[in-house]
Amino acid sequence: MTVLRAIPGPTTAFFSILGPGRRLPPHYGPYRGVLRHHLALMVPEPATASGIRVGGEIRHWEQGRSLVFDDTYEHEAWNDTDSDRVVLFLDIVRPLRPPVSWVNAMILAAVQRSPFITSARAQHVQREAAFTVAWNQATDQSKTR
Repeated sequence: MTVLRAIPGPTTAFFSILGPGRRLPPHYGPYRGVLRHHLALMVPEPATASGIRVGGEIRHWEQGRSLVFDDTYEHEAWNDTDSDRVVLFLDIVRPLRPPVSWVNAMILAAVQRSPFITSARAQHVQREAAFTVAWNQATDQSKTR
């Protein structure tokens, strides 16, 4: 959390785990007001077997290095290895000059209050609570064995 608080303008932050043999099909982000940032935390070997295509460019994650891109361009990701790929996934407010930055801030604030986001956030909290209960039960069972 200390690191996240030091980053200016994050709107979204989570760990993105792309499992072995998984692919994210080509897709587009919904809004140009943010930039997508991936900080590679775990990159399976060979590093060239997992990657991301944004527009016509292909990149491969390097552990400890960042990728920043505009997700409104078509992009896809893949992991053709036997291990998980883990990145810290951040959406960061696109740096813009006033008055465009003010408009962008208003749009982002409205999106955060939209039913789509509030519903998704509530579902996430529910899943996280269920996971925590299951995790605690599994840990308690392993302690009694």
